[in-house]
Parts: sequence; structure tokens; C-alpha cells
Amino acid sequence: MSERRRIASDIAAKRGQLARSISELEEKLDVSKQSKLAGERITASYQRNPVPWWIGAGVVGVVIVSAVAWAVFGDD
Repeated sequence: MSERRRIASDIAAKRGQLARSISELEEKLDVSKQSKLAGERITASYQRNPVPWWIGAGVVGVVIVSAVAWAVFGDD
């Protein structure tokens, strides 16, 4: 009889672990929630120190202008 109780207890513990794991996976796979968290992290990062963001924007701008100039003035 005690063997059955131990097995039942083990099964209940495994079910609890599985339920927690599934909940964690659902939270990680929730795209809207993850995008909101990413937006909050980005906003906080910009508010702490905007200089790297401005440098990154400048680099992206230079790359875009260079690509357009290459496409327009390149030897085809």
C-alpha cells in the first residue's frame, strides 16, 4: 500500500513540474508579451545612455546612403 502512495506522490510531483514547465514555455512563446518586454528593455537602454543608439543610427544611415549611391552610380 505504501508503494502505491509513493508512486501516486511521485506522479503528482511530476505533474506539478510538467505544469510549471508548460507555463514557462507558454510565457516564453507569447510573442506579444516578449515584444513588449523587448520594447521596455530597449527604451530603458536608450534612456540610460542614448549615445550608442545614435551611433548605431548614424552607421545604418551611412550604410543605406552608400548602398543607394552604389546602386545609382555603380558600373553596370
